[in-house]
Amino acid sequence: MKDDDFFRTLAIHISNSLELSKSLRAIYDFLSREFPLVGISLHRYNQEMRSMQLDFLVTSRDFHELDQIIPMDDEDIEIIMEHEQCSLISYSPTSSHNCLAAKHQRAIAEYIPTGDRAYLVVILTAGQQTVGHFALIGETVDCFCEKHLHKLSLARIPLSLAMVNMLHYKKIKMLQQRLDEKRKQLEGEVELLRDTAIIGRDGGLRDTLKMVEQLAGKEIPVLILGETGTGKEVIADAVQRVSPRRGKPYVKVNCGAIPESLMDSELFGYEKGAFTGALTTKPGKFEQADGGTLFLDEVGELSPQAQVRLLRVLQEHVVERVGGSKSIAVDVRIIAATNRPLENMLQDGSFRDDLFYRLNVFPVTLPPLRERKQDIPLLIHTFAQEYAKRMKLSHEIQIESNSLDRLERYSWPGNIRELKNIVERALTLNNTSPVDLARHLPKDDGWYLTEQEKDGYLKKLIKEQLLEVLDGGLAKLPEHSSEKSQHEQKTELLSLDEINTRHIRNVLQHCRGKISGPGGAAEILGINPNTLRKRMQKLKIPFGGREYA
Repeated sequence: MKDDDFFRTLAIHISNSLELSKSLRAIYDFLSREFPLVGISLHRYNQEMRSMQLDFLVTSRDFHELDQIIPMDDEDIEIIMEHEQCSLISYSPTSSHNCLAAKHQRAIAEYIPTGDRAYLVVILTAGQQTVGHFALIGETVDCFCEKHLHKLSLARIPLSLAMVNMLHYKKIKMLQQRLDEKRKQLEGEVELLRDTAIIGRDGGLRDTLKMVEQLAGKEIPVLILGETGTGKEVIADAVQRVSPRRGKPYVKVNCGAIPESLMDSELFGYEKGAFTGALTTKPGKFEQADGGTLFLDEVGELSPQAQVRLLRVLQEHVVERVGGSKSIAVDVRIIAATNRPLENMLQDGSFRDDLFYRLNVFPVTLPPLRERKQDIPLLIHTFAQEYAKRMKLSHEIQIESNSLDRLERYSWPGNIRELKNIVERALTLNNTSPVDLARHLPKDDGWYLTEQEKDGYLKKLIKEQLLEVLDGGLAKLPEHSSEKSQHEQKTELLSLDEINTRHIRNVLQHCRGKISGPGGAAEILGINPNTLRKRMQKLKIPFGGREYA
């Protein structure tokens, strides 16, 4: 093909399609008729990372968007610098430049089998800036000749323009993807913040909301403490509402719901190809929240390893994606929440003290529902109205007023979430006549402990346990014990481990296997739940509610 025809036809194929993969496939199909090829690729030298970055590979079968990093040593970098002083390079496996070809071949071995091949590389430029190295991968060792060098030199300008457009398109596409993600997050959070009403503002949450008001216009870290179901996320939303970052990204993460193996990729993001299934580059939660706020719910569930990695980000304000080596600066305000007793966890070593002090700058404690019972009627009314709206009921739901006393006496171990569930359960079964919510409470009276009743219950429980231990032979020796041998007397005594085992099993039986939380065995025994679990393991006491049902 004549030079003019070659140049014109190549330009037509370059502009053949706006879709990147189709355009590059058309370029390959045209070049493969003029050159003995098995593939074409574009790679760039990244000076900051001291590496070669592969952008794409096209073979006779397919187009591959690689976005792959190949580390370079000093010798490799010196060769690349030499290349960029030229416009066209041709080398074979015996060339001194073959070390680059060998690394390139290993990087694309999944798509093109490694072997002795010739390379023909044209350096693409835009003005004084190097765009990239456009490589033609030959079929054999000596497949390229002077004619091929000449034709590729003609293709240098249109290929440079095509690659500049391709790289700009990739960048715009990535930024658009990130923008769409942030827009969706903001839309959802703005809607949430607009519709969220805090019940108890003038009741049991009065003191808590006064503390939230003190955070207006401030960006300090906040740690929200409270039992499960007390509404920690609602308070976090309120903190965000009064924050100077209220118009910025607001990203929420449930630390307890993320497996340890996925924690880094969720929080810090990952590069394409970092692991199986990483088909694209994905920014992590910290990057998504850049300039705004990150809400770390259930932060007490983080493993010790995850705590170390989180602490590093909070100290240095940078993240590194999984599979990447570039540090990315992030500016994020942290709101954390947990239902775990962090101060107790500091003592047993399950939570890092340096991370705790980073998070515990402004602690906000939420009272459990049993301590704000004046809010129960209003909460019930609100949940009933929500249910009626969702189910599109035309009539107003009536609640049996005589059941309120029993509802207020209940200890509510699940707090507001449990109350909402009971309201929905009762209304699902009956939403016409006055609804008796109290009949849907647990039947076991042990769940109805109030603070006033708890002391009497514990004294009664301890008395029962003591009598049982005494009946077992700890202090009550049989008559005529002096006539028995010392060995026989010892066999009637219980060891300390046996006493502990019996006592813990009886408490678990009463709690139906529940270990932590209000009404749990750990609370009754007055010890940390983790300590109780370790003691149960040592004494070989089984876990699980079924064992004690």
